[in-house]
Amino acid sequence: MHLIAITADSTWRTALQTPKTAKVESVFRRALNLRLNSGELLTVFPAGSPNAPAGLIGSHVIGQTLGHVGETVKLSPTAITFNTVTIATNKCRFVTNSLGERQMPMPSHDYLGQFTQHVKAQAIQGSFYGSMPNDVFNSAQVARLERGRGQLKLAWTQSSVEGIADATKQLIGLGIGLTPSGDDYLVGLLLVLNHSVAADSANLAAIKQAILDNLGTTTSVSQAYLRAGLERRYGEPLRDLLIAVTSQADTFENALQTVLSHGATSGQDTCTGMIDAWKLLQGFTTESCYREILQEVGI
Repeated sequence: MHLIAITADSTWRTALQTPKTAKVESVFRRALNLRLNSGELLTVFPAGSPNAPAGLIGSHVIGQTLGHVGETVKLSPTAITFNTVTIATNKCRFVTNSLGERQMPMPSHDYLGQFTQHVKAQAIQGSFYGSMPNDVFNSAQVARLERGRGQLKLAWTQSSVEGIADATKQLIGLGIGLTPSGDDYLVGLLLVLNHSVAADSANLAAIKQAILDNLGTTTSVSQAYLRAGLERRYGEPLRDLLIAVTSQADTFENALQTVLSHGATSGQDTCTGMIDAWKLLQGFTTESCYREILQEVGI
């Protein structure tokens, strides 16, 4: 079967420059992950998918089989070759998925309030919005997520580098699925803070270093997303949502819906990280908000 590569992240351009092999690490209905010998994870998505860090969009459809776990795949400047499928890459368009060091404006308090209410109204239980009914394991997990989140916000307001590092460590890998809730939350934090006045702050540096130091404690897919976030590279839906909210567009609903539809709770968990980051940047240290954080961490 012959397919074509439509668009791909710039990391694919580097990977395809010289002939090499990769292994199929995991296969899902909407994605196939390849592991290079260097350890880098690359993903192949079906047609119609949004651009994403380390992602390549092919001409195949959702659910179409490209390869199987453990299969060896050949990469070259002109093609990606599975056992029975070839994806031609010579006409592929490469994108960066990067916002660089661009600083985005802050949404107003009222606009952020509207965005927060939209997220809460559509959030489902299981992560930062309450536990699943009659699920003891999930209840314990949600409690840990909320505590880690509260401790991170408290440490940020206190400019406690040690506290920030400890809370970040607690959140990495916390949750179930390909990208645990704690990781999705941290991606949301990075998305906003990387493009704010806090981009070069000691607080953000502490979060980034803690992520680097503890990447091995989460899933391989999450590791790839977190590394991309550290490099200021994000999927197209997240970039669109960030731009919509920071520019205070007349409506952010379409961009929000695209993000919320990602995974079971991944989208809403990422939005939660974005919201918390904006609140911290807006001075989430008024007396009432400070008391709220203390309550979250049980103080």
